[in-house]
Amino acid sequence: MPDVNTAVGPLDVYNNAPAGQTLTGSAFPCFPDYDLDWQDIMKDIDSFAVPDQVGADNTAPTRSVLAGEIYQERIISAVKQFKSWPGMLASRGHIPFIHARLYTHHLPSSMQEALGVCSLYTQRNSYNEHLVNRCISQAARRLITEHCESDNMPPTDQLASVQALCLYQIVQLFDGDITLRSQAEAAGPVLDRWLRQLKCHAKPVSDALRNATHTGSGHDAWQAWVFDECVRRTLIVGFSIEGLYSFLKNGWDASHHDFAELGFYAQRALWTAPSEYFWMAALQDHLLLPVWFRTWESDTAQAQPGDMEELGMIMMGFIKGVDYCRHWLGKDVLHKFGLTLDELGSSA
Repeated sequence: MPDVNTAVGPLDVYNNAPAGQTLTGSAFPCFPDYDLDWQDIMKDIDSFAVPDQVGADNTAPTRSVLAGEIYQERIISAVKQFKSWPGMLASRGHIPFIHARLYTHHLPSSMQEALGVCSLYTQRNSYNEHLVNRCISQAARRLITEHCESDNMPPTDQLASVQALCLYQIVQLFDGDITLRSQAEAAGPVLDRWLRQLKCHAKPVSDALRNATHTGSGHDAWQAWVFDECVRRTLIVGFSIEGLYSFLKNGWDASHHDFAELGFYAQRALWTAPSEYFWMAALQDHLLLPVWFRTWESDTAQAQPGDMEELGMIMMGFIKGVDYCRHWLGKDVLHKFGLTLDELGSSA
């Protein structure tokens, strides 16, 4: 997760492994020695206190961020919004890191199955819970088995695989079921590896996007931008999943170091444009808001509440705080971003 109060840069999170012990990827260490009932926590997450102390047997990596009270509401708010995305994808066909037009011409099998799993998950109840959970587990396992070498896939299939795994991780890590969580933990290093492979294909953001249509057709430029923006946003969401879970589980997060090299376009009009025409109009009529996490303050200085969409507000919440977002937005639009008292519960 991004943090503006801490120096950021590429860092191997687990470079402090004890002598003779090798930790790879984002394999999470064991729970600390406090009593956690994960199922109860996820059912009543508003009352969960993020751990703010790390014991001697679970030392946080160097330059990690300890959670503590300052991040309490930020973490809980973000987890609740992430948890809503599988259902949102099933009902609307798009979420803040999967564009509505991303798979217009080709829907990879990995995303087809993920869509089915998300739809099934929204229909889970006490009668079919065991069956639905098994379907989720098998789908996640099949994705990893069949796409173990994601860097050898066509770009669209590679992106779809990472997005599908992000969805499965959201469901399994934050659902509350112990078995699902255990399976997601085992898949953690795979997600981390796939994210870093995808990161090699991420293109930078800049105001030069205004010139995107000068070298080719507007439709091709829009389609290319949709793909590139989904890559950028998928990286942000993937590393955020790692950070949120580490905060909840361990009380610290080191994934924020990866955000130094990440950016995205925070302009709502660009992301929500339903066609090439409206996208090109947004290029001319709105601030583009190319945002890098390392320069968040200056990059968002001219942004207005009407400019920002959901992912931008979640990231602002991480960096500035949830109450800051409420003041910045104004009370009339809080419900659009899940920031009202009813939507956030007692933590608000």
